Amino acid sequence: MKAALLDIGAGTLDFLLYESGKPVENCVKMVLPSPQGIHTNKITEITSENQDLYIDGYTVGGGGIGNAVKQHINKDLKVNMTPSAAYSIRNNLNEVKTLGVNITDKKPANCIQIHLDELRLPYIEHLLNGFNESLTDIDLCGVSVKDHGAPPTGQSNRTYRMENYYKTLKKDNRLSSFLYKAPKIPEYYLRMNSIVDAARHTLGSVPVYLLDTSISALAGCQMDPRISNMDPMLLVNIGNGHTVASIISQNRVQAFFEHHTNMLTQKKLEYYLKKLSESNLTNQEVYKDGGHGAVTIND
Repeated sequence: MKAALLDIGAGTLDFLLYESGKPVENCVKMVLPSPQGIHTNKITEITSENQDLYIDGYTVGGGGIGNAVKQHINKDLKVNMTPSAAYSIRNNLNEVKTLGVNITDKKPANCIQIHLDELRLPYIEHLLNGFNESLTDIDLCGVSVKDHGAPPTGQSNRTYRMENYYKTLKKDNRLSSFLYKAPKIPEYYLRMNSIVDAARHTLGSVPVYLLDTSISALAGCQMDPRISNMDPMLLVNIGNGHTVASIISQNRVQAFFEHHTNMLTQKKLEYYLKKLSESNLTNQEVYKDGGHGAVTIND
């Protein structure tokens, strides 16, 4: 089996061309700049040139892109976006319009065009070709991204995310329950579904699997051979954007916690991990502190 595996985070895009039968240390690996940063820098560059913008492409991780768009508009410059691209800023197009963005599928005259694509598969293929490797013969593509989901009007995307996590874990509290194979991806995961479209454009009918970055981080922790015989386990991943922790016993999630890394200190993280381990960390406490929330599963 040959698989193209990508993890798209706030800081980097991590790529692995996995081949069964080959030691993973010998498989092609790349750590590349985050596409979000690339898109943000391009918008900022065009803002400095006092040019109007037309942004098309896929729904990608927003963050810096949304801030760059706001700064562009604050300089009395125009921003036009296709619906798919606009969802990168907000999960509600009416909210995007209130920022001053014009939603259109047609490129207005005298605009600089930016195409949003966080998979960057054509560029990765070009790099691989230089080393006699290719994506043309892969058996599957797996992508890990952060997708909060598009909540109903009036609901916070943080509360919506944790509600969906709770429902998923109550039904099946294994990490594998969060793994989706296209096209069976919930409609409210706009970013994940857009990634499938981007993958199809380059890879055709190759099977595509999606997993949230928080879940893939925990699954990666769980694969450490040094803890394979330990139970229960407290798994923690501190990423550039988010920190996630989970109590796992007998391969089942018993508790889950997620917060923004830049809002945590060592003391605060230790406090949350202790409460998580004692099964008395509430979703509301984390949410009020600016985090996503917490879930405890009582079997």
